[in-house]
Amino acid sequence: MKNDKNRKINRNLFQAHFLSIVFCFWFSMFIYVQTFGVYLAFLDFGYYATGIIMGSYGIMQIILRFPIGFLADRYQISGKFLVGIGFIASLASVLLLALSTEFLPIFMGRFLAGFTAAMWVVLTIWYSSSFSKQQSLKAMSQLQYTMVGSQLISMVLSGLIADFYGFTYLFWVGAVFASLGFILVLLLPNQEPKRAQESIQMKHAPIFDRIIRIRKIWSLSILSLIGHAVLFTTIFGFSSVYFTQLNEHQSAIMFLVVSFMLPHGMAPLILSIKKSQLKNSFKLLMLCFVVGISTLLFLGSIDSWVMYCILHGILGLSLGFVFPILLDEVYKADEVGASKTIMGLYQSVYSIGIVAGPIVAGYFALKVEIGAVFILSAFLLLLGGILSLVESVKLSKGKGEIGEKVKSI
Repeated sequence: MKNDKNRKINRNLFQAHFLSIVFCFWFSMFIYVQTFGVYLAFLDFGYYATGIIMGSYGIMQIILRFPIGFLADRYQISGKFLVGIGFIASLASVLLLALSTEFLPIFMGRFLAGFTAAMWVVLTIWYSSSFSKQQSLKAMSQLQYTMVGSQLISMVLSGLIADFYGFTYLFWVGAVFASLGFILVLLLPNQEPKRAQESIQMKHAPIFDRIIRIRKIWSLSILSLIGHAVLFTTIFGFSSVYFTQLNEHQSAIMFLVVSFMLPHGMAPLILSIKKSQLKNSFKLLMLCFVVGISTLLFLGSIDSWVMYCILHGILGLSLGFVFPILLDEVYKADEVGASKTIMGLYQSVYSIGIVAGPIVAGYFALKVEIGAVFILSAFLLLLGGILSLVESVKLSKGKGEIGEKVKSI
């Protein structure tokens, strides 16, 4: 009995310590994100250059996430080592942003932030593997709301700090949290969850060929690509730029941030306390995409900053359900015992949306008007809704066929 109690305490301490690392991980990169578009406009880079810099964050993730997952699985590389390297890159990133106002250093600074974000592959599998498969949705939801909580707090502070102390001060705050996160990684007990230590004998197995033939992983990856493209086009991209046309005070951006991020964090929190697994997650995904489309179609024509914030809240809630559900489905789609490799492939694919979303949106804003980015985002969610419908029908049909086979037996 005492041993069970001690194990529970140790487990809770590990989870609290780990989630603290996750908090610092995202805080160091997102403390400046909400005002970053405004900062680049202040430096007179223009919409297209702004889109390229914002998109650079995802380029490194496209390149690295799949190889990181594959190498971590094959050679059992310590998650502690990889995440530690990620925090060092995060520190270098914000220092570059703090010390230069030229295009290339700023591009490279955001590029290195993408290197850090690529380590999310390791963090997600490392943490979720400390839970049973039946609790994977809870694990992914805890990661998601910790991430969103970190982003919310950092982005609320972002506008206030920029208003009172200037944009550059944000990068120095990011440097503090990158350093703190690195220290927390060093202090984390040098052991990974049991399932993460199990050798999966990848050296002589055709794992790659087997993974790319799992159709469901590609559907989930494309859905996530769409969701991330919308996320980085709107709240992490041009939403704040459009907002400044409705309210010129930088500190007022915190109302926009809270409006989006609070519901965005509540959604995974609701999922984390749900005791049972979703029977058909694609139905919920389809509903979320439909709600998101409805809000985006109005955002480009709004002339009230209050209504603008309310619509962002609805959009934030709908997307808040999408990401933990997709993470959970990808984790459960592992049929070959290579969870980091599969998660790396999934995250590499959705990183394309992080890159392409802001770049294409920047071009649309330049050629048409900034309100066009919301129409583009609505079109992307329409594609996501159609794909979710197709997957939902396939899943229902598959369950029906299984039921008929059971009856015949």
